[in-house]
Amino acid sequence: MWAGLLWSRALLSLSMIAIFILGLVFCLPQAWKNIRSSRWLQGMMLLFLLPLLSFFWSADKAQWLSAVQVKIPLLLMPLLVPFFRSLSRELATKLLVILSSFVFLSSLYSYWHLFSDSGIEADYLKAKVLRVAMSNDHVRFAWLLVIVYAWTLYELLRGTFRGIWKIAIAVFLAYIALFIHVLAAKTGLLGFYLVSVIAVFSIVPRRFRLVSLVSMMLIPLAAWFLLPSFQNRLRFVIWDFQNYSRGNYVEGLSDGPRMISYKAAGDLIKSDPVAGVGYGDVLSATWGWYDAHAPYLKDYERLLPSNEVLMYTVAAGLFAGMISLIVFMMPFLMKGYRSNMLWISFHAISFAGFMYEIGLEVQHGVFLYTFFSCWFYARLSPASATDTTLHT
Repeated sequence: MWAGLLWSRALLSLSMIAIFILGLVFCLPQAWKNIRSSRWLQGMMLLFLLPLLSFFWSADKAQWLSAVQVKIPLLLMPLLVPFFRSLSRELATKLLVILSSFVFLSSLYSYWHLFSDSGIEADYLKAKVLRVAMSNDHVRFAWLLVIVYAWTLYELLRGTFRGIWKIAIAVFLAYIALFIHVLAAKTGLLGFYLVSVIAVFSIVPRRFRLVSLVSMMLIPLAAWFLLPSFQNRLRFVIWDFQNYSRGNYVEGLSDGPRMISYKAAGDLIKSDPVAGVGYGDVLSATWGWYDAHAPYLKDYERLLPSNEVLMYTVAAGLFAGMISLIVFMMPFLMKGYRSNMLWISFHAISFAGFMYEIGLEVQHGVFLYTFFSCWFYARLSPASATDTTLHT
């Protein structure tokens, strides 16, 4: 499954089918019991059922089917929680080490591209970054990097690794931190600092927190002077912001088209706030809006509503958008989990990403969210049976 995630969509799909079959064979009775007791897992399944129901008001059934197929893990992965929970701690550690090793190998591919392409640093002054694994999806790859960083840091801090392994894991974490800054994808950088700040407030004694946070601020300063890719990426982000914040259209912007996609989403929601346009018709409705209001955009700049909550709202109405927002926010209120550094880190990364990307509309994004949500839910399970009681 790790290999498929990084290098083969077909292998990822096959491995997900295999693990689902294994989970049901061994843990089906517990799976249904677990779903009935967890409002959050039920909410995750709703994120699949809402697009499914939009079949009845979607004109383009082929596009609807394509959108719904991608979301199937939202329905099936929650059933695997008892199976994930049954695995030994030693096996879980081995899986983390294998995933970390594969991520390391993937980073070497990116470094090879960096050192073999003399023009790549100049490309960072445009909306481009290094070539990466995961079908060159740098957003989802950066998300994976941060997940591995958070998971590995958590296991190191709880004493999972001993002796030489402890040193090796500490070196790996430093390597991942460096690679995130070399890659300089916004998702990776935002996630890295989110996780690091959460870790400081979770494990560092109160009297040392200010020093830790100030020290952390030195990292981007050092990266600015030492890493040309990071410096050029930051220059591009500033240039991008200056243009779209002033309403200037310049071809090649990164966040500018996102801002326009929000306007498109707002108008589409106003036109059909109750049921939405249907998942099958989001693409045609959005393209129609661009034809009418932003014909100057190139095809590659025409984005679907670049926010997961807006996507659900446009496709299935205000109620669906509200449900999606509640599901994304629930992990921060769950008794027994909300004080866990890894749980909060993962969901903070996910929620922040959903505010400017539509991760649940692509295979890699759906896998990262559903698998690691359910994996951490299972592995970090508190002793109390009321693990999903919400407290504000």
